[in-house]
Amino acid sequence: MFNISTRRAADGLRLAAAAALAAFVAAAPLPASAADPLLGVALSQRLAADDPDGAIALLSAALAEEADTRNRRDLLEQKAEIEAEAGRPAQAAATRLSLAELIAAEDGKNAPDLILVLDAAAGDLIAAGRAGEAVDALERALAVARAAGLAGTVQPLLDRLAAIGDPEAAERARAVAEDHARETDRLAETGRSFDLDPDAGYSTVRIFYATDRARTGETLPAKVYGGERGELELGTATVSIPEAHKPGRIEKPSIWTFDFREDPERHIVLLSVTPAADEAVFAEMRAQVAETGKAEAFVFVHGFNVPFHEAAQRTAQMAYDMNFDGLPILYSWPSRSSLLSYIADTAVVNLSGRRLSRFLEDVVAKSGAQRIHLIAHSMGNRALTDALELFALRYKGAQPAFDQVLFTAPDLDAGLFAEMMKTIRVAARRITLYASNKDWALAVSRRLHGDSPRAGQGGRGILHVADVDSIDMTEIGEDMLKHSYYANNPSALTDILSLFWRDAPPGQRCGMKQAQGEQGSYWQYSPAECDGDALLSTLSLLRQGAVTSASDARLFMNRFIMPPTIDREERSRLEAALQKLFGGN
Repeated sequence: MFNISTRRAADGLRLAAAAALAAFVAAAPLPASAADPLLGVALSQRLAADDPDGAIALLSAALAEEADTRNRRDLLEQKAEIEAEAGRPAQAAATRLSLAELIAAEDGKNAPDLILVLDAAAGDLIAAGRAGEAVDALERALAVARAAGLAGTVQPLLDRLAAIGDPEAAERARAVAEDHARETDRLAETGRSFDLDPDAGYSTVRIFYATDRARTGETLPAKVYGGERGELELGTATVSIPEAHKPGRIEKPSIWTFDFREDPERHIVLLSVTPAADEAVFAEMRAQVAETGKAEAFVFVHGFNVPFHEAAQRTAQMAYDMNFDGLPILYSWPSRSSLLSYIADTAVVNLSGRRLSRFLEDVVAKSGAQRIHLIAHSMGNRALTDALELFALRYKGAQPAFDQVLFTAPDLDAGLFAEMMKTIRVAARRITLYASNKDWALAVSRRLHGDSPRAGQGGRGILHVADVDSIDMTEIGEDMLKHSYYANNPSALTDILSLFWRDAPPGQRCGMKQAQGEQGSYWQYSPAECDGDALLSTLSLLRQGAVTSASDARLFMNRFIMPPTIDREERSRLEAALQKLFGGN
C-alpha cells in the first residue's frame, strides 16, 4: 500500500464515493484552459487498489495535456513520489530530473527549490545503482546552495556524498566535497558569504504568524512548514521587498528576465521563519504597537493550494503595498499546496477553523491592537466562517471585536454562508463579500457539490445577504491556478485600503456602481476608473498623514505627493476618487 500525499487524499473517502465523483467529473469536464484538481480523486482510487501503474498512467496523460508550468511541476512531483514508493527508483530519478529542468527553466538555474529535488533524485539514483549520476546531482545541488546563499542546506548534501559506497563514485564524491570547500573559501575571500548584505537595495517586512501545519525538519525558510497537520504554533517571519517592487506583484526569479537565483534586491523572498512561544509572540506584538502607536492589525487566511512561504509572501506584500504600519498577521492552515489535494484540503480546513477561532480570541485580548481586520480567500473562508461563528457565540463584548471582515471568493455553499452571517454579523463592524465569475476553483467546487451555488460566485446571481456588502470583482479578471485577484491587482488593494482607513461604504469608494441582481442589489467594481498604482500610493500616504477631509487631502496631496508636472487628467481622476471617499466633505 502507498503512504504518500495522493494516497492520503483518500482517507475517509470510500471507493464507491470516489468512483461516483470521478464519473461526475468525467460527465462535466473542466474547460481546456483549467487544470483538474479532482484528478487527485482518481489517483486515490488507483493507489487504494494497489495500482501504481494506473496512477502513473493518469499522471502521464495529464502531463501530456497540461501546459501550465505550476501544474506540470505539481504533476511531476506526484509522479516521482509514486514511482519511488512503488520501488522504481530509476523512473523516479528521471522524473525528478525532468522536474529540476522545468524549475530551472522557469525560476533560474540557481532556484532554491532545485536543492531538495536534486537531493531526492540523488537518493533515487543511488537506489538504482547509479551512484556516479547521483554525485552529479549532488554537485549541482551544492552549486545552487552556494549561489543562493543557503548555508543551512549544505551539510545534508555533504553527508549524502560521504555515504556513497561505490568505490569509484565515492572517490569522485570526495573530490566534489573538496571542490565545494575551496569554492566556499574563494567566495568568502572575495567578500561574498552565505549571509545577506544588510545594506542591500531592499526593504524587509516582519509578519507574525500562527499555523497548525507540522514542521518538516527542513532548514530552508520556504520549507520549514509542510502540508501535514500539526499543533497550533506561533512565530514571526521576515520577507524582503525589492526597491523596484510593483504594487500587487510577487516578484520571483525567472529565466525570461535573466534572473538566475532568488535575490532580495529583485524578488520577494521569505528570508527567515522563527517559531516562538505564544506569549513571547504576543509580547512582540504589544511592543510593536507601543513603539509605533498604531494599534491596528489584519489577519490573512490563505486559500486552497497555497504553501506556507507563498502565504507569508502575500501577507507581507499586502502590508507593504498598503503601507500598513500595524500588525500583519498570517494564519496558515495545512493546505497540501497541490493541485491534486482538493479533497484532502477540504478535510482539514474545518479543524483549522476551530483553532483559528481561539487564536482570534487571543489576538483580540493579547495583541494590543484595537482595530483588527480579517481577510480570507477561497477555501480559507471555510476556516474563517467557522472560526467567526464560534467566536460570535462566545463573545460578550459591547462593541464588535473586528473592524473590517473581507470574504474574498469564498469557496463555501451560498446558503450556508448566508445563514452563518446571521450569527457572525455581531462580531464585525462591516462585512464585505468579494465575488467573481472568473474564478475557476469556485467553478470546480460548484460541480463537486452538485451544482450548488458558491458564496464567492459573481454576476447577476451574486449572493445578497442583509448587512453584507456584496461586490462583483469579475472585471479584474482571472489568475487561473492562484486565482488571487483580491491582492494581485493594485485597484483591489486600493479598495481594501479604503475600507481599512475610512470604513467607507461602497458608494463612497472608487470604481463602485450599484446594480440589481437576481437576489437584490449589489455593487460592480470597475478597476479602470481607479488608476491602481497612483491611487494606492496616494491613499497610503494620506492615511499615514491622518487626513480627515477631502479639502485637507487635496492640500496634502498637492504639497507633499503630486509633482507639478503630473498629467492634468490623472490629477483630476485622483481628486475625484478622494472626494468620493470622503463623502463630499
